[in-house]
Amino acid sequence: MRFCLDTDVFIQAHRSYYAFDIVPGFWDALIEWAKIGLICSPIPIYDELVPKVSPYDSLALWSKDNKALLFSDVDEDTVKSYSEIANTAVQLYEPQHYQLFLDVADSWVVAYAHAKNLAVVTMESKKNEETNPSGGKVRGRIKIPNICEHLDVRCINTYSFLRELGGKFKW
Repeated sequence: MRFCLDTDVFIQAHRSYYAFDIVPGFWDALIEWAKIGLICSPIPIYDELVPKVSPYDSLALWSKDNKALLFSDVDEDTVKSYSEIANTAVQLYEPQHYQLFLDVADSWVVAYAHAKNLAVVTMESKKNEETNPSGGKVRGRIKIPNICEHLDVRCINTYSFLRELGGKFKW
């Protein structure tokens, strides 16, 4: 199985549990896994990573240094999947929530994974979805694990991802 990493995998690791100065092996492993084609992210993830942090932030610099290796352009298959995901979101969710979802990289990470038959890796948690009785649409923000489930796209968190790949890092 190959994996498509969401923005929060990079940001949360960088800001806390796998910071560059604490567990550099995590970042080395990502590079190695990208080199052999086990992981990737669509370019909208890169676009979220770089502007969200200072241009001199270590995550921004690392992302820039590894852009060609880790971040893939959106192709025709991904655009087709994006259209399917957009249609699913419109059918299931309230307008203010599907509009927000379609405006951020979350929708592209799901579309890329869907198009390439990859598992999505995210730190977002699945939520119980409640339907609005008056409109019949699901209430609340669209979470990646929920939309993945609706589209039969496998979705796991960083820890499950590392366990599957046997990620053990030297301190």
